Amino acid sequence: MSFLASIGLVASTFLLGLFFAGLHETRAESESTSTSTTSVAFTALVMLFVAVCAAFILVEPALINPLWLQYTLMAGAPLVVGYAMRRALARSMDRSQ
Repeated sequence: MSFLASIGLVASTFLLGLFFAGLHETRAESESTSTSTTSVAFTALVMLFVAVCAAFILVEPALINPLWLQYTLMAGAPLVVGYAMRRALARSMDRSQ
């Protein structure tokens, strides 16, 4: 169970980073539809729910012994990497046009 929770925590926080970076792109577009905004918000809430549930599962059988280090490596790092990748991709696509 802890194996699946660790994968879920890393994947969901990575996707949250992608979604947070995508918020910058949707703010730049003035004609954003409410349907796409609602679907992105719902997906982000689901990923946040998965991350919180996986974090609670990983409290007792700690995979990395200082718990703060475990959450930094398994939640904080994928969040930052996802955010940075989406921003870098958007920047490179803007340069190519």
